[in-house]
Amino acid sequence: MQLLHSMQGLMHPLVMKARCSLRDIDPQNDLTFLRVRSKKNEIMIAPDKDYMLVVIQQPSE
Repeated sequence: MQLLHSMQGLMHPLVMKARCSLRDIDPQNDLTFLRVRSKKNEIMIAPDKDYMLVVIQQPSE
């Protein structure tokens, strides 16, 4: 739960930067899913118009 609160403020800017980068490449395209994986965690984000679904899990090896 502490991890979620510490990352909460970082999710929206990350999604917005990814969305802008994707639109720079192809203006007709939009971000529907973003996956970031590190050694400790895997973060999956599904942004929508009204909400953002975020899943944080420990990846299996």
